[in-house]
Amino acid sequence: MTEKSREAGDRMRSVIDTFSDEWMESAFHRYRQMLAPSPDSLPSDFRLRESSLPRRIYERLFPVDHVFRMSWKYGAPFLEDFMPISPDAFAGRGSYKFVYRLPWRMVLKVSKEILPSDPIFGSMYREVARNPERFLSAEELELLEHLCQRKGSSTKEKLHFKFHRLGMERYHYWRVREALPDLVLPTRFFMGKRYRKHFVTEGFSEKVTPMDSQIMLLGRHLKEFAQAVRPADQNSVARALSPKYDFTFHGERFGRVKKKVLVKIMDDFKRLIRFTQDLALNEKLIYDIHTENIIITLPEFELKIFDFHIFDHHLYAGGGDFERPEREHVEVLERFLESLSGMGGD
Repeated sequence: MTEKSREAGDRMRSVIDTFSDEWMESAFHRYRQMLAPSPDSLPSDFRLRESSLPRRIYERLFPVDHVFRMSWKYGAPFLEDFMPISPDAFAGRGSYKFVYRLPWRMVLKVSKEILPSDPIFGSMYREVARNPERFLSAEELELLEHLCQRKGSSTKEKLHFKFHRLGMERYHYWRVREALPDLVLPTRFFMGKRYRKHFVTEGFSEKVTPMDSQIMLLGRHLKEFAQAVRPADQNSVARALSPKYDFTFHGERFGRVKKKVLVKIMDDFKRLIRFTQDLALNEKLIYDIHTENIIITLPEFELKIFDFHIFDHHLYAGGGDFERPEREHVEVLERFLESLSGMGGD
């Protein structure tokens, strides 16, 4: 590992050893006391992340009923933090996770099954796999050891893969939070057990998989402020599997914003752009930040980020015709920044 990687690992070790984050715990405690608003009352347009019709039908026929956080206590696996999920709680899917609304003002993200060959499992994943004790707590490692007991080699391999993925997701998050601590949503990563209802019988199917939970902020995704959206240039296969769009923005859509508030959010966008550029130029890592991964809170008009996936430069599949793949994201953010010029009241 490079010296920078060792330093990052040491920082992660201190986080894992204590597992006490007052900032996150206070935010989670506060939002868990609040009932979730109805989807119709939310300013965000959840159709931006809406799944295909077959997926929505599947979620209705075989709904996720509840989830537990798995831990290791009293020398045995322990299920805690019961999270019930109503039939209409499915909010959509991203590239790597299914998203569900919880009864309180938080959301749950359940990892999808993906192959180890997926480009997200690059150098940061390998770093976790080489040194899992830096990114997983002692209790999580004990839980992994217990789950692997009396299992075949194939099952053990799958379990290790899932726990290493949990560490990688946590690692991605902390890299972004380290640079932009005030812009990221509080996020807790954990190994969970998901219970999905059977269609005919009264039983459930169980699944152990990485998950994360986040507080729910009221606001609009950046994409919702686009003045004009047109399909990007893609071949027919890419357009069918993962359609992309080009955006133009119009600052007046935000209404009247105080100048000091406007200056603050413009500075925050500049910081996000610098972080994305520095990560790409100095470490050859691409922060996969999209317009649907950024929320502008209302009425505060603040920038918040809630997705943290980082790819190796040579594995990143995006970028289009850009010479440097991070420019795909940076140019959209710069375009939005330009739309804010000239705005702002007293």
